[in-house]
Amino acid sequence: MSYIALYRKWRPAVFEDVVEQEHVVKTLKHSVSKGRIAHAYLFCGTRGTGKTTMAKIFSRAINCLSPHDGDPCNQCEICKGILSENILDVIEIDAASNNSVDNVRSIRDEVIYAPSQAKYKVYIIDEVHMLSTGAFNALLKTLEEPPPHVVFILATTDPHKLPATILSRCQRFDFKRISIDSIVERIMKISRESDVELHKDAARLIAKTADGALRDAISLLDQCIGLGNSTISYEDVLSVAGISNDMFTADMLDAVIQRDISKILELVDILIMEGKDISQFVSGLVYYYRNVLICKMASNPRDIVDASEDSIKRMLLQQKELSKEKIMMAIKELSAVESSLKWVSSPRILLEVSLMKLCDPALNKGDDSVLERLAELEKRAAGAASVPSPQLKPDTEFKSSSPKDSKKVPSGQAASHAEAKPAEKPLLKHIAEWEAVINELKSSGRMVLYSNLIGTKALVLDNRFIGIVFGADKGFCKMVAAKAENLEIIEAAASKKLGREVKIKCLSEGDVQTNTGQEQDAPPEDELMATARELASKANVPLNVIDE
Repeated sequence: MSYIALYRKWRPAVFEDVVEQEHVVKTLKHSVSKGRIAHAYLFCGTRGTGKTTMAKIFSRAINCLSPHDGDPCNQCEICKGILSENILDVIEIDAASNNSVDNVRSIRDEVIYAPSQAKYKVYIIDEVHMLSTGAFNALLKTLEEPPPHVVFILATTDPHKLPATILSRCQRFDFKRISIDSIVERIMKISRESDVELHKDAARLIAKTADGALRDAISLLDQCIGLGNSTISYEDVLSVAGISNDMFTADMLDAVIQRDISKILELVDILIMEGKDISQFVSGLVYYYRNVLICKMASNPRDIVDASEDSIKRMLLQQKELSKEKIMMAIKELSAVESSLKWVSSPRILLEVSLMKLCDPALNKGDDSVLERLAELEKRAAGAASVPSPQLKPDTEFKSSSPKDSKKVPSGQAASHAEAKPAEKPLLKHIAEWEAVINELKSSGRMVLYSNLIGTKALVLDNRFIGIVFGADKGFCKMVAAKAENLEIIEAAASKKLGREVKIKCLSEGDVQTNTGQEQDAPPEDELMATARELASKANVPLNVIDE
């Protein structure tokens, strides 16, 4: 007999052999025992969790001549015929390759015939979400009112892709991911029966790599057994799966913490030359950062982190060198890299650049990087506050950072003057050249804009923006001028007349106060900017604000 893959050889034959999924097993066994067989079932869940296996067991159980407590006996002629695929009353259809309307119509034409040997004719439709819209519509009526001798079992990994009309006609069962401990227990049993010694740490690595899919774990075990060794070690699993070990990942994180670019590039080169999968490495690095974050925030990380004691000790040391903000920024950055790797032609370059960005937060323009840099600034400010400031001579003078507004202040009065006197608010001034701008629009043939801007005023808001003030009865004119294409025309004309590039904002009369002696209330400063200015002042460092 030809070789049979382990996942097929060890496919459960009865409900009791199914790993986990107790909530589904209990319901289906009770349905068989009481004879409460529905006409349509929907099995949902990720790959390798037992959907098709459960469908096959259930198809035998409802047709078995002598079921035992809801389980098929697998000894009667019906069970043996279904197992050997000699009985044609259990039909398994792959919807991915049979997804047309004609395929579903053939099913609809066949269901009217009674089963040849079994009690029920069972249709197992795998990956049912792959059916076309027309095929779903053709299936609706048959699924709603099938003949009493027909049972449909639909299996899918993406139930959200199914029409609501299909979902409402089925009994739905959601299959859970299988836990690491259950996968370890199962593959250890399989390895013993296969006369192969599987190390416990190798079994846990296989289980973690499978990500809740028992079939993937058994397939990886089968591949490891194919090495021909009587013992499967942790290193064997690493080489077969093409992934890096925790020590290598920890070394990479140490290099990032130390901002050692040369070490990072050296480790990436080792990763590539050993033929490791970059996507797997990035996924493992994200998971490692997650464990470091747990070590930093959880009171007892050993109860949560699934790693060896040596690895957890190293994570506890590493978390002391990293802030929560930096860890979260790294997870966010690497997760984006992981999703982008499949689309790039040079994944190595993308990985190297991303790791360099983690070393230097200034290269990252995201909000997380800003928070990290503020945290660093707070540390510097705290250090500066702890150092006593030097005594200044009475005639020491302070100079403003702006040459235009610089003025001398005696040192004895500097601090009290800065606290007592608030910053002066700028007054909004009229633009004398505004009439020339309006006439420029008229001369260029922009009569619609010209007519809507007659009677308006222009004010200087700041170095870049000017505001067009419309009267209370000019709401329609303001709406016309505020259109994007019209703003571009006005900005071009204003920039030409004023001799500098400007941006336009359309305002109502009640929105502003001009320089008639009243001051306009300045908008409240952004909390992040206020914090940055305060910290820069304490640390006595310049603050550069880049408006992007």
